[in-house]
Amino acid sequence: MFSAVFRDLVRHEFKSKGRWKRQNRIGIPRTWWLVYFLCIFTVVIGTLTYFAVRKDLELNALWTVTLGLPYIAFFLGFGSVKNEWSNDTYGWWLTIPQPRTRLVAAKWLGIWLKVLAGLLTLYVVVSVYVMILSFTVSHYSFATTRTFMETGFNWLSLIVAISPLIIAVGMLMGVLQNTVIRPLAPILWVVFMAGLGLMYSMTDKVFPEEGFPQEYSLWSSYPLELPLIVALDWVLAFAVLRLTAFLIEKKLDL
Repeated sequence: MFSAVFRDLVRHEFKSKGRWKRQNRIGIPRTWWLVYFLCIFTVVIGTLTYFAVRKDLELNALWTVTLGLPYIAFFLGFGSVKNEWSNDTYGWWLTIPQPRTRLVAAKWLGIWLKVLAGLLTLYVVVSVYVMILSFTVSHYSFATTRTFMETGFNWLSLIVAISPLIIAVGMLMGVLQNTVIRPLAPILWVVFMAGLGLMYSMTDKVFPEEGFPQEYSLWSSYPLELPLIVALDWVLAFAVLRLTAFLIEKKLDL
């Protein structure tokens, strides 16, 4: 059973806005950020609709834009720890009367829930847009929409499944920079980037050029060993989080 403190820490991380010192220096009101977002959103939707009307928009190709999402998950984990030092709040964080493993786990869970919420929102918004296209543009049909949504669900669910390790490694890198063994950081950066490159070699399984067969079912396009890969990802994530907690407890260089 999770304690109230743990739940509060998870909620705090989920709602975290990043470097509040830098935000205060910029001084741009929240309303203007909303205006900027709406302008960019309108331009993107207008551009996509223009190409859709011209029959030049390949719907499944839209998901390739999300190939950078694993990197975003990594830097969310990295930034969550780094920002404690950037905001000078690491002292407050480290003196919370909770075990180091629980502090790390709460931060990790808050980020993972943030990733999950973001991917779900992205999937719903993009799927609704494509459904509207199928109603209004004759070139696209419900079958096209179905294939598009299946492809997106395939890919985004894979990100959700493997993001625990990606986030955990990001947090480890954020902590490592503040420990006595920080010289190992460049080596781990290389190892991590190589690992992501290996993962991207599987994208032909996620976005098959020939499309999905009629008997398509969830994750049918993935290799049979995928469940083992996902299970290993979660086990390694747990191990990395324990290592991160150990470094905070024993190796911090304050």
